Amino acid sequence: MGVLQRFERRLEGMIEGTFARAFKSELQPVEIASAVQREMDERAAIVAQGRTLVPNDFVVELAVDDKGRLDALADSIGQELAKLARDYATEQGYSFVGPVKVNFTAENDLQTGRFRIRSGVVRGTTLEGGEIRQEPNHVAHASPQAPGRPRLLISPGGAVTEGTSASHGQQQSFELNAQVTMLGRGTDCDLRLVDNGVSRHHAEIRIDGDEAALIDLNSTNGTFVNGQQVKRARLVDGTRISLGRTTMTFRRD
Repeated sequence: MGVLQRFERRLEGMIEGTFARAFKSELQPVEIASAVQREMDERAAIVAQGRTLVPNDFVVELAVDDKGRLDALADSIGQELAKLARDYATEQGYSFVGPVKVNFTAENDLQTGRFRIRSGVVRGTTLEGGEIRQEPNHVAHASPQAPGRPRLLISPGGAVTEGTSASHGQQQSFELNAQVTMLGRGTDCDLRLVDNGVSRHHAEIRIDGDEAALIDLNSTNGTFVNGQQVKRARLVDGTRISLGRTTMTFRRD
């Protein structure tokens, strides 16, 4: 089964029907998915021997009516399109320099069923040696702040100690503003961990209102919460997370 077919099957299962039924227009999911793949192919650039760089930040411009109908599903569909882009990149041998993001906007000049795609190369956030490095060309899309300001606290060396003062530069905070945050060694992760004990796509944190969960993505060395290996765990304020040699604390006011 190809990348597009897997995408359509996941999407149909998610919304219990076709994308066209949700939109009530001629717009089909495979059209957007194909356009994302085409955008990657057309903008692929060889930056080193054996490495081809492609866009990782996509904005899908929709007609106003289509955008309104999509709003309730926008986050979930954006995540599925991002997964499709990652799968296609793996299939084609493409590379990213940051997490894959797909966002939707409304444009008055577009008719129902029509869309455009804009893309860019946006570097992500890297954690190395306990230091969070935000690349200078990183542009975060505006998203509503999750209740309780969920975040990860990291101290020098990747180990978190209680009572460390951020004001003294000994502790850094990574805000969890997205519904899904991927952690791993891969350059397409939301928070890239430069740690040989961490898998390329190691784990993800899902925020749903007041609930937060950590999910292991079949990592090689496992994901640990408060010292116990887990496949999935609920996160509460003060939960300690360990991936490879990197330890973080989940905080929520």
